[in-house]
Amino acid sequence: MSMSKNIWRTSVADNILESVSNVTEFNEMKEFMNDPELDEALDLIIKLIMKPDVPAGKSPELIVRLQALSAKFAMLSRYYTTFEKGGDSSKKKNVYYTVSDALDKLVDSVKYLARYGL
Repeated sequence: MSMSKNIWRTSVADNILESVSNVTEFNEMKEFMNDPELDEALDLIIKLIMKPDVPAGKSPELIVRLQALSAKFAMLSRYYTTFEKGGDSSKKKNVYYTVSDALDKLVDSVKYLARYGL
């Protein structure tokens, strides 16, 4: 029994360390990208990680906001692919592509939660 408690404690400690590491990486990304709407998107992601239960009345607003941010990031990724090339532009393009894709998947999850009242 004490062994399973030890494994659980290690797992919880690892999860906390991983979460802190992710937040630190998000902060570094925020500084590099210097985009207030990307900051907002990352903040919303962190909030959903910490408390994934979205009240039913807030779901539609959250869905629209996340999807709008995703659309902006998709357009910016295309901009950096087409007009800005090399160096930091290449890194920004990749960040915008990734965040747009992740937000699309997150929106699908929020829709699922809203639809089934979970």
